[in-house]
Amino acid sequence: MSELPSFEERRRPTLQRNELQRNDLLAMQALAPLSPTYLPWSESAMRPSGVVAVLNEVFVNRRRCVVELGSGVSTFYLGRLLRQRGGHLWTVEHDRRWAELIGRELADEGLADVVTVVHAPLTPVQSPWPHEEATWYDQSVLKGMTAGQPVDLLVVDGPPAYRAETAHARYPAGPFFAALLAEEHAVVLDDIDRPGEQDIMARWERELGVTFDRRLTSGRIGIGRPGPAFTV
Repeated sequence: MSELPSFEERRRPTLQRNELQRNDLLAMQALAPLSPTYLPWSESAMRPSGVVAVLNEVFVNRRRCVVELGSGVSTFYLGRLLRQRGGHLWTVEHDRRWAELIGRELADEGLADVVTVVHAPLTPVQSPWPHEEATWYDQSVLKGMTAGQPVDLLVVDGPPAYRAETAHARYPAGPFFAALLAEEHAVVLDDIDRPGEQDIMARWERELGVTFDRRLTSGRIGIGRPGPAFTV
């Protein structure tokens, strides 16, 4: 007979959830200087504490060539910080209407010269995981996207991967960008509380030679860098 979980084990999910909520509240205060307008923060958006962690990566490690997979709230915060610090963001979106909306809003805010919105529909790809619907961004659209500039920060928050059939939909980002990453770089993966993203991190650690700092109570993101983990 298996042992019943201890009291501490039963409490752990609640404690993690409470800490995550506290960190999100603190993050909203940190984001205030970059929050001049309202943004539609939905359940699918990166959590505030995750956004702050990504912005810290840009600020502290001087990331200047940034690629983001999946556009949204984080796109605006990244664009605003890069406008101040220097650099450029390429944000990739599979949904044409959403890409056009993001592009218009960025232009209205004067960020069109800092952020390039790239519409790349999802197309079939091969997956290491059998019995899954394997689609990813059209690679012919992404080739040459950064005009040869090495990517020093890759933020992976798309494509959608919330269904069991698409649990590993974000994996192809690793093999595709492996040769395009700068020598000193970081790879951010969102939603690492899900089994699919945990599988992806484990494979990317082996295949990309990075070590992920897993932040389950601070944004639910993983930040992978070459060599041992280093927290920012």
